[in-house]
Order: sequence, then C-alpha cells, then structure tokens
Amino acid sequence: MKFTCKCSLLRQEIEYASNFASKKNSLSISSNVLLEVSNELLTIKAYDQQMGFISSIPVSVSVPGSTTVFCEKLSNVLKNTEDVDIEVFEDNGILNIRPVDNENFSANMKTIEASRFPELESIDDSLFFSVTQRDFIDMIDKTSFAVAGEDNRHFLTGVYMENKEDRLVMVATDGKRLACVKRQFEQEIPEFRPCIMSVRFLSMLKSISTGEGVLSLAVKEGLIFSRIGGRTIYSALIAGNYPNYEKVIPKNLEYKCVVRTEDLEKAVSFTSIFVDEKSRRIFVEISNEKIDISGESTDIGDSRQSISCEYSGPDIRITFNSSLLHLPIKKIDSEFMKIMFRSESAALTISPEPDKDYLYVLMPMQN
Repeated sequence: MKFTCKCSLLRQEIEYASNFASKKNSLSISSNVLLEVSNELLTIKAYDQQMGFISSIPVSVSVPGSTTVFCEKLSNVLKNTEDVDIEVFEDNGILNIRPVDNENFSANMKTIEASRFPELESIDDSLFFSVTQRDFIDMIDKTSFAVAGEDNRHFLTGVYMENKEDRLVMVATDGKRLACVKRQFEQEIPEFRPCIMSVRFLSMLKSISTGEGVLSLAVKEGLIFSRIGGRTIYSALIAGNYPNYEKVIPKNLEYKCVVRTEDLEKAVSFTSIFVDEKSRRIFVEISNEKIDISGESTDIGDSRQSISCEYSGPDIRITFNSSLLHLPIKKIDSEFMKIMFRSESAALTISPEPDKDYLYVLMPMQN
C-alpha cells in the first residue's frame, strides 16, 4: 500500500476516527484504524463496541492495498507534522510516513494486517432520509442536556426520536425535567421505528457537521446511521421502552408569566452563586409585574434580585434546583419567554414567547 496526500486532509479524518477507535492499546484491533486505498481514494474506518466511522478522501495511489495502525498514535504523528504533501506506505508490517520533499523526517509505526479488522455495519441506501443540518443540530442542542446521567433506567440516558404527525420529535428527560422539540422539515420524513439515541452518537454527529446543507439518517433494528458529506457514522441504539412523554407535559396551565429571557438568565446565573452546593435551592417569587429571585448559602451569604415581568395572578413562590432551572433558560433563543404553571408544587412549562416548536417541563422542589 502506498499513497500521497496533503497532511491536513488526512489529519482531519484521523482525528475524527480517533473518537470512534478504542483507546486500549496498539495490539487491540479495535484501537486501530483501517486504511484502504484504491481508485484514487483512501477509505478510513474505525469502530468500538458501540459505534463505527467510515470516511473517504481523494489521494494519489501508487500501490493499492490496506492495513491497520494504532489510531491514537497516528493522530498524534499527524498533529505534529507540517501541512505538506506526505507519502504513506507499508513495508513488511511497518507503516512509514514522511514528507515528500523532506528526507530528514520520517515516522514508522507497526501495523496489524487488515484481514483482522471486522466488517462494519451497513444499511440499505433506500432507508436514508435527509434533514437540514442546522435544524437537526439545533434539536440536539435543545434536548440532549436533559438526559439522565448514570441511571438504573438506562433508557433515560439517551434522546428519544420519532416521526409523529409529519414532524420529527426529539425528547430527553431525567425524571425531574423534560425537553421536547417537534420540528417540521421541508424534506419529507418517512416512517421509522422510534428509537433512543446515545448522547455520544449525537455529540459525534455534531462534531462532523458543518452546519450547512443536509445530513442523512437511517434507522434499522438496534442501529442508527448518519451521513454527512463523505463520512458515515453509526451507533447502537439504547434499548428500553421510553416513557409516554406526552403525559408528562402538563396541559391547561392556569397562570402565565412573561419575562425577558436575558433578564431571567442573568438573574438566575448570579443568584446561583449564593445557593448551597448540596441542595442547589433557588427561590422564584412571582407577583404583579415583578419576579424576585433569591438564594442563600450558609457558607457564603445570600442574594436577591428583582426583574420586571408581565403577570396577573396570585402571588406565588416556587422553589427550583438552580442548575435544572438555568439550563432550559439558556436554551431559549427568543427575546421573551414564558413560565406556565398551576401551583408552586406542580410541574410547569418554560417556553419561548410567542410559542415556537420546543418547550421544557420542570418539576419544582418541595418547599
């Protein structure tokens, strides 16, 4: 195997691949990246037990062939190589990397034969559908923060996705808060089996996204695939029955408070400095045309801020976990937002004002 290419072009793809390869050791085939050249293309493959990565880039091929090499070390070599044309070739189990016009530098790495690299998962092209990159990544940003951490209910550690009433729906919850986006795309969304996607898969998808154009998705039993440009990634889906999120979203909420998003975000952020690390308790008192946000810490002191709002209803004092309240507010991308509620102890909603295609449900803390 022998080919020539620009170092930066190979460096970028190997950096992406290193996120998918195992970090065990150079003798583990799952720690290696597969390099395969033919027809003026270099195909790069990496995998671990849950995810896979495939990419193709144009190169100048002198000798077709394939091999595997420790991905992490290859990435480090390329990061420390100038952006020049490099020659990459294998000889007797050694991968040699050297600049075309510099005989004073070369790197030699042991390889593992390509036949030991496993066949990666595949899916029929007809199952892919396209969505706008910018909108899909925005849906990820607006939901993935709300998944559960390490949880006995493993299905809550991922983001649920389904096609419902010609809208793509993404939902995340940890049992104390819920994030839901229901977005309509110009592209037609076919029927597919609802699935629970891992946050790691969504993070990798964001990392290879350009934010422009479209990306393609496909779902089959136990797996989800995505294609962006010349790259394909896939991941095992999270098993389990996701809870009925529609039942969690409270309906017919009686009271509505409208506030400038930036004002509330800053007030909650500042007041969060003055809450106990353990309880994270922050108080929101809503009255006619005013919201008071307060917190107190036995170690630091206390803080209280007032901001204006639009509200007509009984005075109410709601207690929140400050971090659970702060994150949804930061995701609101409108000048104004609204808090809809029924009482100080029942689930409430936080959403843009006027309404958009997403909202957050939050359970208050008990006073």
